[in-house]
This record gives sequence, C-alpha cells and structure tokens, in this order.
Amino acid sequence: MKNISIALLSVLLGAIGQVILKIGANKLGELSLSFNTLYKDIVSVIKIPQIILGIIFFSISFLLWIQVLTKNELSNSYPLVSLSYILIMIMSVFLFQEEMTVRKILGTGLIVLGVWIIYV
Repeated sequence: MKNISIALLSVLLGAIGQVILKIGANKLGELSLSFNTLYKDIVSVIKIPQIILGIIFFSISFLLWIQVLTKNELSNSYPLVSLSYILIMIMSVFLFQEEMTVRKILGTGLIVLGVWIIYV
C-alpha cells in the first residue's frame, strides 16, 4: 500500500476529531434536530469551540484520506479506518472514564487481527 503513513495519520486525526466532538457534545447537552428547532440547534452547535475544532480535525483527515484513495484501492485502504475504533476506545477510557470491558477488548482484538490478516 502506498502512503500508509498518510492513511494512518488520517485515521489518527479522525479519531482525535471524534473525541473532541464528544467533548463538545457533552457541553452541548441535548440536541433534538426537529424541523421546528433545526436553526436553533445549528446555532447552538457552532457556538461550541470543541465542535468546530473537531470538524477541523475531520476536515484535515478527510483531505488526507482523499490523497490515500487517489493512490490505493479502496478495499485495501478502508480496513485501516477500523483502527480508529481502537484509538477511540483507549482515549475514551482515559478521557471520559468509560469502562473497559472484556467484550470491548475482545472486539478490539478481532479488529486488530482482521487488519493484520489483510496487511501481512
């Protein structure tokens, strides 16, 4: 695979963006997104700096991913995206004190095994 470092950077930035969005979502509270409150909800969302920062991380990740896709097959590239599950699980335990369960560990192990099978 060409540009694997770019692909991994894209995955990392996407995972970081997701965590930053979670921090912003925690500040936001409930979001109904009903037709009657859509405008108010959008204004509420864009007022939270962490949400804007998360979108910036996603945007950079997106641009890097486009670069990866221009040089690689999608079926070879996309399994790397699953590595974000691992990163997010680890960051969630440390940043949000989420519980690390045996099921999460086993599921993450299967993801790693699947990526390893594809790339080795």
